[in-house]
Amino acid sequence: MAHKLKSFEKNSVVYSYAAQSDRGLVRANNEDSLILLPDEGLFGVCDGLGGHAGGEVASSLAAEVFSRCIRKAGELDPLKTLRSALIEVNGQILEQQQCNNDLRGMATTLSVIWISPVNPGEAWMAHVGDSRIYRLRNTVFEQLTEDDSPVFKLFKRGLISKDQMQRHPQKSLIDQCLGIFPQVQAQIRPLPIERGDLFLIASDGLTDNLADAQIAEILTAHPAETAAQELVRGACAAGGSDNITLVLVLIRGVE
Repeated sequence: MAHKLKSFEKNSVVYSYAAQSDRGLVRANNEDSLILLPDEGLFGVCDGLGGHAGGEVASSLAAEVFSRCIRKAGELDPLKTLRSALIEVNGQILEQQQCNNDLRGMATTLSVIWISPVNPGEAWMAHVGDSRIYRLRNTVFEQLTEDDSPVFKLFKRGLISKDQMQRHPQKSLIDQCLGIFPQVQAQIRPLPIERGDLFLIASDGLTDNLADAQIAEILTAHPAETAAQELVRGACAAGGSDNITLVLVLIRGVE
């Protein structure tokens, strides 16, 4: 039975959320981590790179450090705060690699939504890697982030379709993440929000197993309270080839 989620309010925005993280059916461990600070309006996903040493360590460290940076920021400029938090996360991961040879090469994606502490009716997104942020507004389901991957660049140039991208043998390769390069190149921008907007933040364990149309169908067929579980079930039924982690954020009201 669906249960009503607790609502939170920040800067005239009322919202609720649901989150799920599942190991999937193939991986031995879960290298994904959630970022959940509902009182701060901060929600996100970090996906430690599979096959790299310490992927689980990288994602959990990123979630912890990023959350701490937002908590300490106060009512500051969102753009500067998000940039600073990403720089701090990247530096901490690189530092841990220097201190522990077993963690050399670890890295993580990071994708977050942050209800603006400054401007009512606005959220901010920050994104590095190939986890994704989507928005369902009325019946329009839209990917708001761009994957930092060579295969996504082929899609942007019109050389392959979204379905072909999902099946591409190099779909898991990414060219931007946290913990590899000294400089961080991130996608950060404001997002106008409306009552009824449903945001989905997900690791590629969801989007590699379910096409966008399948995800949209589940989101429209189920209330937000149960849609997160249904998405995980759907991804596992489709093979569960990777860890599956997601957050749904429903905007219940904007004053």
